Amino acid sequence: MIIDMHTHLFNRGWVPKGFFYGVARFITHEFAKQGIDESNESVGDGIMEGSGDPDAEMLLAEMDEAGIDKSVIFPVDFGLALGDPEVPIETVNRKFAELAQKHPDRLCAFASVDPLRKGALDLWKRCVEEWGMKGLKLHPCSGFYPNQQEVYPLLQKACDWKLPVLIHSGSMMVPLRSKYSQPIHFDDLGADFPDLPIIAAHAGGNFSYPQMISIMSVKLNIMADISAWQVLAIKSYPAFCKALRDLFDFVEPGRILFGSDSPSFRSLMSNRDWVQLIKDLPNNAPAGISFTDDEVRAVLGGNAQKLLGL
Repeated sequence: MIIDMHTHLFNRGWVPKGFFYGVARFITHEFAKQGIDESNESVGDGIMEGSGDPDAEMLLAEMDEAGIDKSVIFPVDFGLALGDPEVPIETVNRKFAELAQKHPDRLCAFASVDPLRKGALDLWKRCVEEWGMKGLKLHPCSGFYPNQQEVYPLLQKACDWKLPVLIHSGSMMVPLRSKYSQPIHFDDLGADFPDLPIIAAHAGGNFSYPQMISIMSVKLNIMADISAWQVLAIKSYPAFCKALRDLFDFVEPGRILFGSDSPSFRSLMSNRDWVQLIKDLPNNAPAGISFTDDEVRAVLGGNAQKLLGL
């Protein structure tokens, strides 16, 4: 079984426009190198329309093409940082829950709640107790550290329910702030909630993963997904293999999870190619680096099966 632990669904009104305009800055920067003059707003609006997938039809088709059996889907509550979108975060969470209920064999829904939002704990309880959501996604770049006290009531409920919490780690584009999501802040979570399954999304990122390794090597409840590592694999396949081998050697393969961050990287690498790249590691790794078939099977789905109780 192949499980993607990190996917999103977008639709107009679900996410603040500022998020898409931030993504557009990267694209317009590349356009400018080619003499193409486009505004962040026009490109951002195009991304927003092009990535709309309110019924998960694009995601499910992408999963079929890539051979992905199940995906974990979740919204992201950016409202306090970027201004609330047209659709309230409560409604968006409920929509994700309904999609998972409609496709129980293919989709698993995590909730997303900014811990600083008024009524955050009540909303988190409603997501689980009324709508059956299976985990929590936090995005500290919205303006909170994952180890500050306002976060702890949500983590405690997750611990009580034995549900995993996935937390963004590493860098983030403007107007969001990367200082909140550095790996060092996960250390307190491992110490204060040693029995809570915590997933560091992106494993600290392509440049901060060594610090994440240092935390994970002594905080054994912290796992990591490799979503967004497509960028490193494209820019330097040997560096990608070395980084992944380091995670396996100093953390252990049993705590590393496959993720795509779909649809964010579709234009760089299809999920079919991303899955195949991982499958081919035992045969294609550069000299001096090796991977086993058992390690690949664990990362692509075996570890997630155990985590999600599938």
